[in-house]
Amino acid sequence: MKKNGKRVTLTIVAALLCAGAAFAGGKSDVPAVGQDAIRIQLKWLPQAQFMGYYVAAAKGYYEDENLKVEIIPGGGDITETAAVYSGQVDVGVTWVSNLIVARANGLDLINVAQIYQRSGLVLVTKKESGITKGADINAATKVGNWMGGNEYEIKALLAKLGMPDKSLIQQGFDMNDFDNGNITAASAMTYNELGLVKNAYEGALGYGGGVNVIDMNDEGVAMLEDCMFVKESWAKANQDKLVRFIRASLKGWKYACENPKEAAQIVFQAGSSVSAPHQEYMAAEVAKLVMIDTKGDPVSPDNLGAFDEAAFRTTLAETQSYAGLADSSAAAKLKALTTAEIYTDVYLKAAK
Repeated sequence: MKKNGKRVTLTIVAALLCAGAAFAGGKSDVPAVGQDAIRIQLKWLPQAQFMGYYVAAAKGYYEDENLKVEIIPGGGDITETAAVYSGQVDVGVTWVSNLIVARANGLDLINVAQIYQRSGLVLVTKKESGITKGADINAATKVGNWMGGNEYEIKALLAKLGMPDKSLIQQGFDMNDFDNGNITAASAMTYNELGLVKNAYEGALGYGGGVNVIDMNDEGVAMLEDCMFVKESWAKANQDKLVRFIRASLKGWKYACENPKEAAQIVFQAGSSVSAPHQEYMAAEVAKLVMIDTKGDPVSPDNLGAFDEAAFRTTLAETQSYAGLADSSAAAKLKALTTAEIYTDVYLKAAK
């Protein structure tokens, strides 16, 4: 996902990083006898977007698999793909498009569990705009996005509507431009910015039902987001440890999705970067992305982390079309990538 919309000072980020690490690591960072250490790098600060890992730690699921897991929050200058590739951490969480671009740039990273089965990206418009679906967007519509790799679905939607050359407006990490009318159709994640637009708790705008939501899943351009990935060479050398980590993490995700209120509280206590009410809203929405696929069908609790080949083909095709890599060698490799190079179900199957 793109970075959470709150602007955070480096001092606060550092404090949250310490809080998250302390929560995940328990009283000691040294594994007990028989425990294997694993470090997982998140894409952003502690929030319900990653609730399955925090629940797995809090409920002792990692300990049950003889693992000592340290959850490393993102933020600041941390790039999760670089952290995993360099060996600073063992496992990472990122969007599949980020993983594809990293692969095109020569990093031997591989998706081992697809946690989010449904895109959380939407465009939100005010009721009075009359824009209720993609087809209502025209050349005069001011469409916003955060960019930086978050815009591929929006570009795919515009191309589908016959507006491939339409310029997107750079959107800030808040919804102020939407609120003041500078952006007509603003990008939002269902579990984050959309809640800040609709809800009335502190820090939210309180629009309630006064907005329309254009869902990328409904528009047929949905891309896969949060996945669990590792370095291929590391996975081959640590198969048993990785399988145990996946199994415990999926157990955490299953519990979190079935008990989102409790999961939200666990993440909040871990050093959440958002308020408790927004965290609870976020947890409920994240559960939908994990438990419902791009077609709107429910995902079996026993099938968490599964790979939908069709969804991967769409994600790869849109990344190939819109990533725009400057390096000619990386661009050529991107065009030649296949879904078989992006994910493997070997470790997931072994974890079941």
